[in-house]
Amino acid sequence: MFLQDASLADINKVSLTDYLTNLYCRYSTVEPYVNAFIPEENFKARLFSDVSSLLEKFPNQNERPAFFGILFAIKDLIHVNDFPTRAGSKLPSNALTTSEGSFISNLRSMGALFAGKTVTEEFAYHSVTPTRNPHNIEHTPGGSSAGSAASVAAGICPIAVGTQTLRSVIAPASFCGVVGFKPSYARVAIDGIILLSPSFDTIGFFTQDIESMQFACSHFIPNWHAFHSDKKPILGVPNGMYMNFMSDDVRRAFENQLKLLEQAGYSIRNVDMPWDDAFIAGDAMIRMVQAEMSQVHESWFRQYEHLYGSSVREAIKHGQTVPLEELDQYRVGQMKLRIDLEQAKMKNGIDLWVSPAQGGVAPKGFERTGWAGMTAIWSYAGLPTVSIPLTKIDGMPLGFQCIDSHGNDEALLFWSKEIERSLSSE
Repeated sequence: MFLQDASLADINKVSLTDYLTNLYCRYSTVEPYVNAFIPEENFKARLFSDVSSLLEKFPNQNERPAFFGILFAIKDLIHVNDFPTRAGSKLPSNALTTSEGSFISNLRSMGALFAGKTVTEEFAYHSVTPTRNPHNIEHTPGGSSAGSAASVAAGICPIAVGTQTLRSVIAPASFCGVVGFKPSYARVAIDGIILLSPSFDTIGFFTQDIESMQFACSHFIPNWHAFHSDKKPILGVPNGMYMNFMSDDVRRAFENQLKLLEQAGYSIRNVDMPWDDAFIAGDAMIRMVQAEMSQVHESWFRQYEHLYGSSVREAIKHGQTVPLEELDQYRVGQMKLRIDLEQAKMKNGIDLWVSPAQGGVAPKGFERTGWAGMTAIWSYAGLPTVSIPLTKIDGMPLGFQCIDSHGNDEALLFWSKEIERSLSSE
């Protein structure tokens, strides 16, 4: 196993130079096995040059910004000035790379350092990547934010940035045993990113603990406000097809977690959901993604079709056949479902939805990188979700997923921390 703690709090224990020297040693030791990052020539020289510039910019220790010296890993769909963007593809990087967006610029202004670009599946859709799971390098780390999750699990970086369309934050977080948080749709700006499906796409984050996630989000998510509650949230578990998207081992682990939560004083209610089981079990959401993907890639695909991998090429071609009327219906359905889920919460007195983060633990091998069944419907509705590493099956992590209403990101992380405390103490 290639695991090590890397909390945001660690940076305050030693000097910035010593802190990054230790992280570079960790990188040098682990990265050849985990392959979380896009290879970068002169990585060490660039990193310590950035450190020198940062120290020069903020010489006064009492006036340093929130992320001063904190090392961020950035998924290679997200533009970062002075780094090429390849998006896991064979397309020329000069055709893909543009200026960084507002999110990355804000990180810079808050003193962040960039460890580099992390490995992603081709255009966040599908391809076999070189990244390995730090818990067991014979297993997948998940996709498509594979490198970002693995970099945090391996202790190379305390925080990493990914993106989620259907499952690409929650799945690798579950598989790699880290905290993965996907904010409410559109709460974080997505300019400066190569999108997969704009009606789904959301920036997401990985840390090793919820306290680090809360600290980070309080600074880089707009209009973040403190949330506190003395009550235990009432937890809703979906009835129907949704709960069939998991293996027997995962079901047993989840049922045991629910029993422990009940013993800790939580109320748990099984709820008939306001979605059609045929919709969540069918191909409607992937058709929507492929249709929007074909629009995003229209000009690139016209010029570089021969450079696309077979899975992505076929997805774009399928997307081109989806009628615009059908796509519009899917988009209308997103807001309807969001409203219907809120009404279901109110009707049943639910504060949080809960489920396993994935239908299984990380598979051995690297072709399959996750299951969309436990995550896609929440992404479709644009709801904030978090995966907490609370159990293992056969030595591999499994996340416990919590979901809240759109815009309730602060409450979600607060209550997730309370749930983590309750389950960890049992």
